[in-house]
Amino acid sequence: MTGKVTIKDVAKAAGVSEATVSRALTHSPRVKRDTRQKIQNIANNLGYHPNGLARSIRLQHTHTLGVIIPDILNAFFTKLSRAIEDAADKAGYDVVLVNTDESLAKEANALSLLLEKQVDGIIITSAGGPTKYTDILGNTPAVFVDRMPPVTGQLAYDRVLVDNIQGTRAVVTELIHQGAQRIGIINSAVSFTATERMTGYREALTQAGFEPDAAIEATARTDNSNVQQMTRQLLVNQKCDGLFVADNTIMEEVLRKLPALDLPPIHLGGFDDQDWFDFLPQPIVTARQPIAQLGQTAIDRLLAKIDDPDLLPEEIRLAATTISR
Repeated sequence: MTGKVTIKDVAKAAGVSEATVSRALTHSPRVKRDTRQKIQNIANNLGYHPNGLARSIRLQHTHTLGVIIPDILNAFFTKLSRAIEDAADKAGYDVVLVNTDESLAKEANALSLLLEKQVDGIIITSAGGPTKYTDILGNTPAVFVDRMPPVTGQLAYDRVLVDNIQGTRAVVTELIHQGAQRIGIINSAVSFTATERMTGYREALTQAGFEPDAAIEATARTDNSNVQQMTRQLLVNQKCDGLFVADNTIMEEVLRKLPALDLPPIHLGGFDDQDWFDFLPQPIVTARQPIAQLGQTAIDRLLAKIDDPDLLPEEIRLAATTISR
C-alpha cells in the first residue's frame, strides 16, 4: 500500500466499520477482545498511526497531564514524579514533566508551556512565590502536591500534602528517647515545609520539657552552600548532641561534613528516607514520606476534578512513617 494509511484502509482490511476501528484502537470495552486484537494487528501491519492531535481537538481532551516539580535531582521529587507517572499511566494519561529549579520565572514558563499544550490538568509543587495561579490557570484543573499554594490560591485547589508537623515531631521525639539533650535543626529554605517542620521540631522539644533555643535553629540556603558551616556551628560551637535535618539534600551536606568534625556519635534525624541510609556508620532516624500514595492521591484528585469541574477542593494530609536505625 502506498501513501498514508487511513482509518478507512484499516476498516476495509479488517472487514469492519471505521467506528469499530476507532473504538478498537482506543481500547474500548464495546469491542470484543479478539476483534480488538485483530484490528490492532492489522493497523500495526499496515503502518497506521492515529492522528492524536486531530482527535484531541475533536474531543476537547488530550489525555495528557502536566507535572511541575522544583528539582528533578532531589531523590524525593524523582520518586514522586515516577509515582505520578505510574498512576497517570494506569488511568490512560500521558505526562509532560517540567523542572523549575525552584525558580519562579521557570515555573511561570512551565505553566505557559503546559497550557499551550492543552493538558487536561496540572499537578504542581510550587516554587513558593506569590504566583496568582487562579489568574494563570483559569479553568484548567490543578492539584498541588507536597507544598501549599500561596494564600491567594489555597482554597481554589486540592492540596495533597504530607503531615510535616507530625513527621518532624515524631523524629525529634525519637532522638530525645535515644538520649539527645540538645537538638539543633537545619531547616529548609522552602517557606511552607520549613514553617511546618519547625513547628513539629519545637513541639517535640516543648512536650519533652526542653526550651526551644533560637541559637541552635539554622536555615539552609536554597543551594545548601552554608549547610556544612551550619553543621560545624551547631555540633562544635553550640555543642549539640543531636541534629534534625529538614530534607534529604541538606542531609547529604551534613553527612559530608561529619567525618571532618571527628566528634563522638551524635543523634541524627531527618525528613525524607533513603535506602542507602541503611549502610551508613552513622544511624539516622527519618520521617519516610508515603511517596506512592502522594502520587496516586494527586492523580485521583486531578482526574476527579477533570470529570467534575464543580467538585469542591480538599486538603488531604498523609502521615509520615518514623524509621529508626
